[in-house]
Amino acid sequence: MINILSSQKYEYLKRNILKQGTCFNDVEIETETFPDGEHYWKIVNPEQLRHKPAVYIAGTVDDESIFELYNLASTLVREQCSSLHIVIPYFGYSTMERAVKEGEVVTAKNIANLISSIPQAPLGNFVYMMDLHSLGTQYYFENTIHPIHLTSWNVIKNMLTQFGKDIVLASTDMGRAKWIEKMGNELHLETAYIMKKRISGSKTEVVALNAEVKDKDIVIFDDMIRSGTSLIHAAEAYKNAGAKNIYVITVHGIFVSGAMDKLKSCGAIKKILCTNTHVNAQNMKDEFVKVYDISEVITERLNTIEK
Repeated sequence: MINILSSQKYEYLKRNILKQGTCFNDVEIETETFPDGEHYWKIVNPEQLRHKPAVYIAGTVDDESIFELYNLASTLVREQCSSLHIVIPYFGYSTMERAVKEGEVVTAKNIANLISSIPQAPLGNFVYMMDLHSLGTQYYFENTIHPIHLTSWNVIKNMLTQFGKDIVLASTDMGRAKWIEKMGNELHLETAYIMKKRISGSKTEVVALNAEVKDKDIVIFDDMIRSGTSLIHAAEAYKNAGAKNIYVITVHGIFVSGAMDKLKSCGAIKKILCTNTHVNAQNMKDEFVKVYDISEVITERLNTIEK
């Protein structure tokens, strides 16, 4: 039997996993926030954890979630779980994986170092991450922790197949061109990408488009959507080149405040499809966005845990 727990924000993903697997035991966590802002956590019936694998689902979606992850994961080891499996559907600060300017904090590496400092369970600590923005981030983990990179590739393929074969699979820039090419080859789709020139720190200009998109339906893929600004610029570029309908597929729908209104009002995008790796996407109640569940991908890997 594998014990499974989650942070408060990822309770929905834990419930979805429990529906798919009979080998999981739901472990509850009592929580309370005191008037001074400090948090209290208590694992209910901690004796059930002893000498069994423990799965803890908790994204690093904000600083408070990172703090919660560290405290709960450390407690699971203290309560004698046999192995610790931390599932991070969305790895926050993923674009801060290197320093470009002197003095910049490489926050992604610091988070990995923090998670690496969690006490080790007898059979090891494992961290599972979904579609990292930079694949190199998984190598920031140190000590004896085992990073495991998962991909929503099959979920994305399922999204794409509903559009048929008469579409062009496109990217927002050259950064995802290889991914687009690989998926396009597998599904026998035309592909397109945009080349940009950076004008300033916050402004870019489209300088070239590599494919004919006139009168064609376009599906733009980007691994994450935050504010949506770069996505809108790409959609407008394809629209100006004669594209008919433009759809968007993303793994991580972060949708910061105001992003959804901006994406809807731009007029270039017809619909967005995303997974529920981020709590903001899961909580999205808008027909403009269709959310797909990635719990099956996670469950398939968790089923390989040595019990």
